[in-house]
Amino acid sequence: MEVAETIIETHPDSALALLDSIENPSQLNKSRYNRYMLLLLQAKDKSYQDITSDTAIFATKQYYIDKNDIPNAALAAYYCGRVKSEQKNDKGAVSQYVEAERYATRISDINLKALIQSAIGAALSRQMLPAQALPYFKRAVKYFHQAGNRKNEMISHQSVGDCYLVNELPDSALIRFNEALQIAQEIGDSANIADIKRNIGILYKEVVYNNEAAKKYFFEALHYAKNDQYSYTCFKLADIYSMESKTDSAAWYLQESVSHLRDRKNWYLMANFYFASTSIKERQQNYKGALEDYKAYTDYTDSIFEQAKDAALIGIEKKYKLEQLQKANISLASEKQKILFYSAIGAFFSLLVILFFYRKNALSKRRELEAEQKVYHFMNMAETFDEKEQSFRSVLLRQFDIVKKTATLSSYIRKEDEKSNKLLKKFNEIVYGKEALNWEVLYETLNDLQNGFFERLRDKFSTLNEDEFRICCLTCADFSREEIGIIMDLSVSTVQSKRNTIRKKLSIPSAGSIKNFLIQEVPST
Repeated sequence: MEVAETIIETHPDSALALLDSIENPSQLNKSRYNRYMLLLLQAKDKSYQDITSDTAIFATKQYYIDKNDIPNAALAAYYCGRVKSEQKNDKGAVSQYVEAERYATRISDINLKALIQSAIGAALSRQMLPAQALPYFKRAVKYFHQAGNRKNEMISHQSVGDCYLVNELPDSALIRFNEALQIAQEIGDSANIADIKRNIGILYKEVVYNNEAAKKYFFEALHYAKNDQYSYTCFKLADIYSMESKTDSAAWYLQESVSHLRDRKNWYLMANFYFASTSIKERQQNYKGALEDYKAYTDYTDSIFEQAKDAALIGIEKKYKLEQLQKANISLASEKQKILFYSAIGAFFSLLVILFFYRKNALSKRRELEAEQKVYHFMNMAETFDEKEQSFRSVLLRQFDIVKKTATLSSYIRKEDEKSNKLLKKFNEIVYGKEALNWEVLYETLNDLQNGFFERLRDKFSTLNEDEFRICCLTCADFSREEIGIIMDLSVSTVQSKRNTIRKKLSIPSAGSIKNFLIQEVPST
């Protein structure tokens, strides 16, 4: 055990082999046995082995708590969190990590403190709470830097950048990605160089909408990428070329992507691959191939829905327009050819029926997911509402009658035993079924609070239509895209589209902050 402990950080697989060679560990005394259990779980976790059944660590944690052995109690609590995390129980994991954090404040192990902060941030991110995860990742950067753990410092910078990206702060995200890239280059970590450059490319492609900059970083990532990394990056390039209607280039990179892919169980990537392949083959008028790929696409999306019911699905847009198959030769020479022809027509319509029900099922589940996401963001808005506060946000939410609507919605949800498509209909009825917001009254109130800011804003930028002006007002009040969509009864994609229009009208750079621009151009008196 002493030898295993000295090499567990650098050679965890060798440490695990040493620990496995110990016969009858249950016959060790309590002190040695609990030390053995903690070391064994560390070695397995660091060797990427399955630890979901290693629940004996909870008894080991209690042993160290009873002994008032704070350093080992903190470490054991952290690994209790790791077990919960691997069991896909992120709420339980956070509870264990918070307990570990409490013990870690009493010890000097900076690296363990950093691991705990990073783990809490990761668990919160998986629960779609990037704003809450952000401060934990920032503290992890600080601690890893103090501990001299450059690799984990680099990874934490990436996590901070991801949080900024989800919160639509591309400039801040880019700063963090570049910090991570600098460290990766310093330590010669080619795998992470590839990941970071690909992430920067994704930022330019999906947030800033600059395909040329995105391609630049994707090409640079390919120089360092291997296996699945290479496959993911090729897929992103194929996606861009497909959007640009460069079907030959798109098809080549798509083929490169699938030929280097090792993890064929990555259903999200495979679904995206077949969807993109469908579009490319359709443009090439290869309708039979397109139909086969669309069937594979629907199979993967069905697997995603079945296996990830409690997770927010990443954007796989289900859109496919089936065109007529190539005209059959009407001058068939024999009865056999006619039979084959009509059999093919029958098979085609049978496949259409199957695809119809696949699509109907997928759309039904997407509506259910949309309802859950709307309810989540609406409840989160209510939690942040302060009745006594006289701010733009609070005044608007008060007039929106958010407290009463939240109570009504919560009452309805408690009565429902199962999730259903009725939830979205009920949400719209509760949230939008009453009187709409009186924006004119709201503008007068907000002008009083902000010294006429919104009146000056309307005068200076008269080219904005009413919806665009309202989005500017809500953006200045730090409402997110999802919250703006709820208040204005718009989809998130519509809000993003209108924001892009605002940027064009006001000559704001594609990566620039609308709020910062407006505050600078219309300063308070």
